[in-house]
Amino acid sequence: MRPQSRAWQKYQRSVRQFDAVVEYAKAVSASLVGKATPSANASYGEQIFVTMLAHCITLRRLAPDPHRQTADELWDLPSMCAIARCAIEAHDSFLHIAATAVPEAERDFRISLWELHDQTRRLRMLESIGSKKPEVESIRQRCSTLTAKVTAHPTFQAARRDIQRKTVDGDPPAFHLSQRERCEVGNFNFDYYNTVIMQLSQYVHTMPFALHQLFSFRAGSEEVLPLMALPLEYVLPFLGRVTSETRTLIPTHTPDAPSRTARTMAIWEAVYQRGIKSAA
Repeated sequence: MRPQSRAWQKYQRSVRQFDAVVEYAKAVSASLVGKATPSANASYGEQIFVTMLAHCITLRRLAPDPHRQTADELWDLPSMCAIARCAIEAHDSFLHIAATAVPEAERDFRISLWELHDQTRRLRMLESIGSKKPEVESIRQRCSTLTAKVTAHPTFQAARRDIQRKTVDGDPPAFHLSQRERCEVGNFNFDYYNTVIMQLSQYVHTMPFALHQLFSFRAGSEEVLPLMALPLEYVLPFLGRVTSETRTLIPTHTPDAPSRTARTMAIWEAVYQRGIKSAA
């Protein structure tokens, strides 16, 4: 059994909170199986929600076992941070494509630009390896059709010049809004978001500080536990937000969160919306 020190108790509490929100998200996902989605953005939204949930399940499997320690246990913080970033980026796509309340015309533009970004990257990758597959031409035609649709749209005409230039030059972004603008529209704190992404990226991109830190601690040591809890804690409010928004997006009966889980989600939502300093 793990020693019941204060450090281990705090880590166990972080894991319990994460587990509770993941279990609730799984219950919401299960309740949507076989249900029709009312629109294209709702269909994308459900798929992104399930993808994000899968990331979170994988993240939890990588976390140190909060109850027992084995001799060959590997504490892989960089992989946890990489999965956590995947989950948060799924949240970004979900809010921009599926959940933010915008006029239907702008919604259609967002989806078209997002699809154009995806198709353009696919085409570039296939061309870079000299692919002769027949779908290359169909992807090229799809890009041409989407480019015409996007550049003729009123939202594109009002977009920043750099967005217009990149799109016309064949390098369309996934989103037409900056990260700060998306945080403001989505009602989550930019400074908190930026801090989370920078912290995770230290390990994802193998920066010198992260390397020195990783090689200065050993698995099982109490001083490392706060670091191992960070990816779980960082992802928790983003998963809570997407789970709640999914329930609103698809009008069918979904379960309410258990009272303790609802309180956990509310606490982390305050951090997510106002940042660490304001929520403290």
